[in-house]
Amino acid sequence: MSLKQWFATQVLHERRYLTRFAIGATLFFAGAGGLLYAEHLIVPSVLQEVIALISLIICAAGGLAAASGYIMLLLIRLFRSPPGND
Repeated sequence: MSLKQWFATQVLHERRYLTRFAIGATLFFAGAGGLLYAEHLIVPSVLQEVIALISLIICAAGGLAAASGYIMLLLIRLFRSPPGND
């Protein structure tokens, strides 16, 4: 199976990648909010560092998930066969 054929089969799962993008973006912004919370509302302590670390991990995981979902959506649209060329 060629790469183009694989992308053609992924068109059926476009909603999956849109969901991945949306959940990833939500996690990213939740992690960014946690970082802001730790920076501005918690006094400097070990607790602040732990919350910042957990928020950073959530932010990074969300960013990776959102990026992978967006890239797949882009590739699906690039490799989608034009109408009438089935």
